[in-house]
Amino acid sequence: MSTDLLDLIDNDIRRSILSILSIRPSYTFELARSLGSSQQLIAKHIKLLEDSGLVYKVGKIESDEGPPRILYKANYPLLSLLQFIESISVFDKDEEEKDAIEGTLQELINRLKEIDNRIRVLEGDLKELISSKQRVLLAINNLLPNTDTSLFYRMIMEAFESGNFDLFFDALNKHAVK
Repeated sequence: MSTDLLDLIDNDIRRSILSILSIRPSYTFELARSLGSSQQLIAKHIKLLEDSGLVYKVGKIESDEGPPRILYKANYPLLSLLQFIESISVFDKDEEEKDAIEGTLQELINRLKEIDNRIRVLEGDLKELISSKQRVLLAINNLLPNTDTSLFYRMIMEAFESGNFDLFFDALNKHAVK
């Protein structure tokens, strides 16, 4: 892992962009509004993140108000790797002594293999769940062609953050009835 990549995510705006894009695809204007920043600044950060492989284009939304809006999404495997590296870098030496694992070299190697295999399974499951979630969100969005995409995703985010999907479902039902 390059130090440049770690330096790249050592920026509050880029971390905020990655946080949003790890939850849902977004375009630069939407990110700028969410983060209270200029669209040009967000576009600059998106370009850096895209060049590094941390985000990629997933499509575009045609707009009557201007040019098509490019949707970006976080690269989950690379983001997961960075999160893993981050967790290693903050490992406390006192914790190391407190949680020391003992055993023979072969026992420790076997344990490490088991952990690695479990991580691979969990990462695969996570990737599959995130992909399924995105497909469901896009399918719902396609069923509601007159709904502003940013409004739709904000409604979803509010439901996830509050844990209350009742208001989201009520809004969807009202929209479907129209």
